Amino acid sequence: MRGVLRLALAVCALATFIHAAGTAWAQDKPLRVALMPFTNTMRLMEMYQPLRESLQATLGRPVYLLTAADYESYFRLMREQGYDIAVTGPHFGAWAVAHGARPLLRYGPTLKPILVVRADSPIASPLDLHGKVLTLSNRLSVSSITGQAWLAGLGLTEGRDYRLTVSPTHTTAIMSVVMGEADAAITTHTPVQQAPEDTRKAIRVIESPKGFPHLFTIASPTMPAEQAERVKAALLTFADTAAGKDFLESSGYRSYRDISAEDLESLRGPVSLLSAIVPEAAQ
Repeated sequence: MRGVLRLALAVCALATFIHAAGTAWAQDKPLRVALMPFTNTMRLMEMYQPLRESLQATLGRPVYLLTAADYESYFRLMREQGYDIAVTGPHFGAWAVAHGARPLLRYGPTLKPILVVRADSPIASPLDLHGKVLTLSNRLSVSSITGQAWLAGLGLTEGRDYRLTVSPTHTTAIMSVVMGEADAAITTHTPVQQAPEDTRKAIRVIESPKGFPHLFTIASPTMPAEQAERVKAALLTFADTAAGKDFLESSGYRSYRDISAEDLESLRGPVSLLSAIVPEAAQ
């Protein structure tokens, strides 16, 4: 019954969103929260329902969660400003801030590229990837971009030293290792923490030395500053509730922090690599 109610609320929010399309930015217009597709859509929507419900109650307006089929489509949505709020990769977020988006908050932990291997794998370091199959969560994820740079810094080259495959999400990349379809996956700690216990027991992690800020929450350049501050306050209110604390703990996000100038500066390298992969981002 609760699932049906949530679906009904989502449909109502979508209907209101369609009705409001093309109107001026208004307080009663549905707030579109664009979630980066780091896992399957059903899991993503379920995971962020507590946030949606809290924002809707605090702001007194409909809140609509949306995502995309893949990272390429999601980054296109961001470039086209098809969102009001985005919970996004730090490199996407830093790119958007450089193009007028308003930085709100980031999750507390440091995000590090890691190699995930099976628990019984002989792979002990990236140098053991010679002749192995390596999978990425997606070529545009910050872990993939910086993880491949990590390997390149050790002298490893795709095609020559290892064979590369690409999975749709972090979850599927990890599962491809568990199922024996790949010898290793590049991902981050958070998807590992979000995985079921039996999956975590089946894998082992090799950590890179370089860390970056965790996921950014940003406001669209079209959102007035006063409204952006209201959303930021609502996010912090959510973090202080029982539901918010459970969300932050169970997801591995732990807390909210302000996005600092140092955070943005630390992402210049990943943003530059992103722009090399997506020429439109360099414009």
